Amino acid sequence: MKIISALLILTFSTALTCRADVISQTVDFGTVTGGSQFYFNQFNTALGTLTGVTLDWTVNSSISTAEITNMNAGTVTVSRISFTNTVDGFVPSIGTSGDLIAEVAKSKSVTPAGGTVTLTSGESYTVNNITFSGFTQSDSYTSADANFSAFQGTGTVPLYLANTFGATPTASGSGSTTSWLTSITGSTTGNLQVTYTYTAAPIAPVPEPPSILLGFGGILGMAGFAFKRRAKNTPAAVA
Repeated sequence: MKIISALLILTFSTALTCRADVISQTVDFGTVTGGSQFYFNQFNTALGTLTGVTLDWTVNSSISTAEITNMNAGTVTVSRISFTNTVDGFVPSIGTSGDLIAEVAKSKSVTPAGGTVTLTSGESYTVNNITFSGFTQSDSYTSADANFSAFQGTGTVPLYLANTFGATPTASGSGSTTSWLTSITGSTTGNLQVTYTYTAAPIAPVPEPPSILLGFGGILGMAGFAFKRRAKNTPAAVA
């Protein structure tokens, strides 16, 4: 009977298995012109134990049209305009209340056609189709991080993306450092890929019918052998 018990223990102890796995989801930013709130799903702990979170950012920004207006008292000559774009990502957040975990700061200088442009007081200059270089960033989190628990549950994690543009002219002339009025229309596209790494909860695989028959056939065979051996070694009763 000890042989039968050992076989049963071996059979059922190997039925439960654990494995490492990953779940990924992507948040598409669409077209962001200012600030936008997004959400992605938390990791459901019913699936197992969360061990890591990776956030992979992809950001691309461009300005469709930008206008600068000379607000100085005199005439100025503009030789260059430095355009800037800043994209900030906050998780977990409602607006900018969360942790700043991604910050994109890009700039691009534009020289007016012909090298310079002269603007009288109140006159404007327009530039179109300015594209900034793309940006990628990867952030990783483990259970040691303060907000790790925010990624776990059956709800969502709030993500906020803030997008701002700016323009700084380089100019010479009367009062050229006093004041500029800028009007910029730009947008950001891209996405955030969220990857959860976890240890899956133990699962009990269901064996196929032939495997079940083979397993129990082996157990019964071993039991019969043990019983026969025990009967052979038992002394005959004296009449």
